[in-house]
Amino acid sequence: MNISVSFYTFGCRLNQAETAIIEQSFQEKGFRVVDFKQPADVVVVNTCTVTENGDADTRKLVNRLNRVNPAARIALLGCQAQIQREKLLDLDNVHWVVGNESKMQFAEILEKNYQSDEPQVVTPVIKRDSFTISQAGIDRRHTRANLKIQDGCDFFCSFCVIPYARGRARSREFNNILSEASQLIEAGHRELVLTGINVGTYLYKNLSIVEVVESLLELEGLDRLRLSSIEPTTIPDRLLTMMKTDQRLCRYLHIPLQSGSDDILKAMNRNYTTLDYADYIRRLQSEIPGVCLGTDVMVGFPGACSQSP
Repeated sequence: MNISVSFYTFGCRLNQAETAIIEQSFQEKGFRVVDFKQPADVVVVNTCTVTENGDADTRKLVNRLNRVNPAARIALLGCQAQIQREKLLDLDNVHWVVGNESKMQFAEILEKNYQSDEPQVVTPVIKRDSFTISQAGIDRRHTRANLKIQDGCDFFCSFCVIPYARGRARSREFNNILSEASQLIEAGHRELVLTGINVGTYLYKNLSIVEVVESLLELEGLDRLRLSSIEPTTIPDRLLTMMKTDQRLCRYLHIPLQSGSDDILKAMNRNYTTLDYADYIRRLQSEIPGVCLGTDVMVGFPGACSQSP
């Protein structure tokens, strides 16, 4: 199909992983995938709505696309599309608004409706079932690849829209993870990053993130395995043991703190205290030599000024 398509991704590693898979599905169907900086018949934007800036960035990008490439048809996919479809339809040249439940099938959606002048809105309710992904997110421009193992969240932190944009927690079928991982390694990716909304809650049948990591580390040709952001209350002890004993499992954990105030953590609906967090970080430092740590901290949470630190 002689239709050129380019891709742009906002937001998290999970979005990046999904864009790579969607791009691969377009290539397999014969679409001509071009760099985002080149003119294209269709521009696919994987959106983010976690912050107000994320919403504004989408509008700015659409306006810029309409200036530099007014003939392009624009597709807005993902989190913002899931919960703000009416606002997105008001933007010029937006022909497709596709939520998270259907965005992985966007190549099929576009193939069926490309000739239609009517905007296509596909935002069904997000299912809670375990899932599979038929394509591998191969991107030979990079040696590192993101590997999606989980989606959605049941934690409902008071500041977070993710359970509404991504749905409730659900896990990818175990063998389907291993299948994509093998394809990524065969394509030349030497480091895999496990991604999801709440990866520590992975559970398929009786298999947890521990079994995922153990099985991936058995794959020949994998040099490094890395975890993306993981909630402090979901890290199994066996994972720490593997991190200490197997050099291929990167000694890096990104563990969100969000606030240094117990009052604010309670208002955020976070299930730990500052002391719990500090004790856990001390434990990591003592048990895993050379461990690198990252975190997230929110500033200006509503009510923060009225709370004592």
